[in-house]
Amino acid sequence: MQARQCFAILFALAAILPAARAATVQGELVAWRPMAVSFEGPAAVETDDDPNPFLDYRLQVEFKGPSGQVYDVPGFFDGNGEGDERGGVWRVRFTPDEGGGWKYRASFRSGKGVAVSLDADAGAPAAFDGEQGAFDVAPRDAKAPGFLKWGRLEYAGGHYLKFRDGPYWVRAGVDSPENFLAYAGFDNTPPSHRYADHATDWRPGDPDWNDGDGKAIIGAINSLASMKVNSLYFLAMNIGGDGDDVWPWAGRPTRKGGPDDDNLHFDISKLRQWEMVFAHAQRRGVNLHIVLNEAETQNKKELDEGELGVERKLYYRELIARFGHHNALGWNLCEEYNIQFDLGPERIRSFADYIRATDPYDHPISVHSAHDPFKELRFTFGDPRFSMTSIQLNQRRIDTLVEDFREATAAAGRPLPVSTDEFTIDVGQEASWKPFDRPGLHRKQKLWPTLLSGGQIEFILEDLLQTESFKTPNRRAMWKSVGIARAFMEDHLRFWEMSPADTLVEGEATIQVGLGAGASFRLGAQVFQTPNEVYAIYFPTAQQTGRLDLTAADGEFDARWFNPREGVFEGPARPLAAGGWIELGAAPSDRDQDWVLLLKRAEK
Repeated sequence: MQARQCFAILFALAAILPAARAATVQGELVAWRPMAVSFEGPAAVETDDDPNPFLDYRLQVEFKGPSGQVYDVPGFFDGNGEGDERGGVWRVRFTPDEGGGWKYRASFRSGKGVAVSLDADAGAPAAFDGEQGAFDVAPRDAKAPGFLKWGRLEYAGGHYLKFRDGPYWVRAGVDSPENFLAYAGFDNTPPSHRYADHATDWRPGDPDWNDGDGKAIIGAINSLASMKVNSLYFLAMNIGGDGDDVWPWAGRPTRKGGPDDDNLHFDISKLRQWEMVFAHAQRRGVNLHIVLNEAETQNKKELDEGELGVERKLYYRELIARFGHHNALGWNLCEEYNIQFDLGPERIRSFADYIRATDPYDHPISVHSAHDPFKELRFTFGDPRFSMTSIQLNQRRIDTLVEDFREATAAAGRPLPVSTDEFTIDVGQEASWKPFDRPGLHRKQKLWPTLLSGGQIEFILEDLLQTESFKTPNRRAMWKSVGIARAFMEDHLRFWEMSPADTLVEGEATIQVGLGAGASFRLGAQVFQTPNEVYAIYFPTAQQTGRLDLTAADGEFDARWFNPREGVFEGPARPLAAGGWIELGAAPSDRDQDWVLLLKRAEK
């Protein structure tokens, strides 16, 4: 009798409750363009505790592609699917890597803390668990904007990342403001930045929200992209850090951090706005360098007292689920991991392990250090968890440091891209960490020496956290130099096959470069070569160019002078015969300035 009554009740409920709608496939179904699948599931509010929709449900969707590739992609609770905190939309974002027929199958589990478990059978099946579907994807569009035409930026076994269906990549980015996301137009965010100077850089057709709230930050992305800056470094959470003004959670954490902060509920509308900015950056060719923690003790301890616990795992999972579909993205585990509360190598490895287990796309992982970068990052050499470096060096010599990192990581069996992400020039300041915008000095002392030593670069700006404009006169001049250097590398060199070889030049003029505290060194020619094929030589001053050792080469080379201030070749090509030491001759003009000499094997 009791069983029949229960059955009758269930039947009656089934009769009055609407049937679950089939999943909805959304977006541009083209290879390397993001799309989404949305499911109708349990209704919730972003602040619910029992169950917590972020922690006590877990959506994973398995996508199978036409060549048999499989991606196990985390999904997320998305309120009403339009930015409201209430609703029953559960969504997964995905970027297919190939045209053709794709299938998907959803796993939806419920249970206390199930979201952060890596056990596929944790919790119990719920709602739309097991729902399947299929969709067709068009082939890659070679004319798509930004990174959408090239696909995912990946570790390629050498000192440069490569797009799966596109070129090798040289980072030339910006490191300030690290609290880029502390933008007045975002919901639930202190208005540390307004980027008013960039509001006019927004263009019709660009994304926006709330009738103008998004225009200035979208304009800032447009401005950076137009000036050939291709990477942006920013924190996803700085509670307890320098800014105390960026977080992904619902509500307002204690600005200096604390054990009572709610780090288990996420702000759906804010993260939807972040996604609009990130997606636009991808379309404009700006890589997302996402930094997950910063140096200060309270920031490092804000999640699980610094350990890998429920809060940190959920933080990683939500960021991966909401943003991991983007093609050009990297996870930087922590800024200055080793000062104040020293996270140490073991914690850093455990953080990387969890991200690797959760991120279906295997985006590059790095970690940033203080003090001697070679010593403090050595534990990452040869470790497959790490696919990029993130080097703070202040006023240390940049060219030889890049070369040392290249040599050491290659010797460890996993050559890493060498990215110098935080450095300063010596202009007599007492604090060596304090940056100054000096475009000429940056070009001569940092930019070209880094690139022609086989490294990559991000500039920290003079205003640090107070940076409001990327187009001050000094910055425009600096980005002009960045664009010229990038174009030279990308248009004229097979840089991924080249290596530094400064000892091939002797007798050239040098410039004095400060190292702080009254110390300095003499910087001479920077040589980047593919032996017997191409030699790119940067002279920080061309007052005397010396001679080049081509004893091991043969045949003839064409030599051309390139002006790194204006981005043009000057003067006619000049034939040079290999087989010994050769005089390089005079630059065509302004010999007290910097020049590049490009030698390429003459075509027969």
